[in-house]
Amino acid sequence: MKKHDPEEQVECSYQGMKIGIPVKLFTSMTFRVGLDGKKFVRYKEGAYLYSVSEREFFDIAHEAKAIYKRNRMVLVKLELVDKYMEMFRQRE
Repeated sequence: MKKHDPEEQVECSYQGMKIGIPVKLFTSMTFRVGLDGKKFVRYKEGAYLYSVSEREFFDIAHEAKAIYKRNRMVLVKLELVDKYMEMFRQRE
């Protein structure tokens, strides 16, 4: 897989304006994967990915039973969080 220049940007169009978004941010937001395709994240990174506070992400991760612990390291499996969050989708 090709490594991208951190300054490389994706050109997006929004309401007639051209916007440059860093490739890593675009990939993270578009494909809902970690910045380098991670399946597991720590609380801080997960909070960033889901645009919530660390405390809120902590609660969601525990409710989703997505916590993996080894010694003092704690990781959250994003796939389980995504499945859990589908329960809250509003249907018309």
